[in-house]
Amino acid sequence: MAASGTVSLELAAAGTPMVIAYDMGLVSRVIIGAMLRVDTVTLVNLVSDTHDVPEFIGKNCKVELIAPALAKILENPQAQDYAMQSTMDRLGRGDTTLADRAAKAVLARLSL
Repeated sequence: MAASGTVSLELAAAGTPMVIAYDMGLVSRVIIGAMLRVDTVTLVNLVSDTHDVPEFIGKNCKVELIAPALAKILENPQAQDYAMQSTMDRLGRGDTTLADRAAKAVLARLSL
């Protein structure tokens, strides 16, 4: 069980199955709902182009909805393996050049 955000990427990197839940105030729900152009907000779902990670956002953040999803994940923790692996692959896990690019970007800023 995790809040929406980058924690889903950390859980995916660790291979930990998850259910995402996050609530907000009514005004925020209305404003954010009007701005959304995607049908999922969980980063693992967005990056992997799946809906494998259940999410309960805003008015759907209710224990009676979340509990069955948690039970389902506990029964079959491998159900999210593809989404987690795909996410990490797309983000470049194992690509040593990513660390080099990050270091070069920092050095370039320091050289200004």
